Amino acid sequence: MTSKILRETYVKRTLTSTESSSSSSSSTNSRQLKYPEQYPATYESNDEEIEEDISIPDAKLIRPLLKNTQLQSRPIQVVYDAEQDGWNPTVFHNAVDGKGACVIFTKDLKEKIYGGYNPKGYSSLGGARPSVAAFIFYEITDSNGSGGDSDEKMKKKKFQKLRKVGGGGLACARDDPDFGISFGPDSLVISLQSSNDGQEGRKAQSKLGPYFEKGPEDLSSLFENNGSTELSILKVFVGCYDDDEDIPYSGGVLDMTSG
Repeated sequence: MTSKILRETYVKRTLTSTESSSSSSSSTNSRQLKYPEQYPATYESNDEEIEEDISIPDAKLIRPLLKNTQLQSRPIQVVYDAEQDGWNPTVFHNAVDGKGACVIFTKDLKEKIYGGYNPKGYSSLGGARPSVAAFIFYEITDSNGSGGDSDEKMKKKKFQKLRKVGGGGLACARDDPDFGISFGPDSLVISLQSSNDGQEGRKAQSKLGPYFEKGPEDLSSLFENNGSTELSILKVFVGCYDDDEDIPYSGGVLDMTSG
């Protein structure tokens, strides 16, 4: 069975399961629409088009992933770009702390895209930040995707979401000022810490299953090369808020759940 058939079967099975459970109660349906991030991430694509995305190509790529999130209809902006700002956890936290929900967007040396959505953001207060709505994602290789201009290629890019499993605990496993990104303790980890020989913290590691699902391809890791890869790009997108708007989860949150 090809990976494409596996993926289609996986999505249909998951959507059918979700639909049947939600249809059991209209009140649950209504609550899910009002408070979407109290439920696991949806596999459905967000078809909203935001005018501000036009000037930010990567935002156009991310937008379809944001259905049923705080950022679904909100303009987003880059607050951290490791290539410009530095591959450093202190610089990372100075840029993202207190900005609320965020999308991690990365590329490896082969230009393949990976990332994740952290609904609770960062604050450098230590500990974990829980959310059942967190997810990570990876670019699906399209065997037919060749030719065309850059805009057409971008439109053809597709991504697979991987939901949080085992409850919301440890969705963001570490919110420490001297550490970078950790979806689960091991699902997508980018420490941003320099190696012993002084090289920049471009290394990303991944192990799937215990905290984020393996997906339709039953992956053991996001990365083929022994569960790790070197990144060429790392950006963080957050919502754009007016000065008089409160940013959800901009401060500390308690993780009272288990991983």
